[in-house]
Amino acid sequence: MTVAEHPTTCFEDMVEMLGKFEPVILDCVKDELKQLSSDRGKKARLAMLALELASDFSVEPCGGANVDDEVASAALNYGAIVATMDRELARTLKTLGVTVVCLRFGRSTFT
Repeated sequence: MTVAEHPTTCFEDMVEMLGKFEPVILDCVKDELKQLSSDRGKKARLAMLALELASDFSVEPCGGANVDDEVASAALNYGAIVATMDRELARTLKTLGVTVVCLRFGRSTFT
């Protein structure tokens, strides 16, 4: 949702740092965005834009745990890098040894 709110070169930054990659969204994350987009206000509009941005992403299934646990599990299972602005999720992922991409000053940074 942050990318929708603050247009950025994050995809170009990631291609520059990683080379070609396949963006993936978990179905539970997509469902969470759909739920957020059904409300009114700024957050709903940003969720809708985020869904549009992710419309071409591959969708992977979730197993039924909470969304953050599913993201962590998928990252570990696939050896994936996770893009998030959720500080708590990023902290958890880092302790698990997962590389996290976040935005700082409109640019992608890896931690």
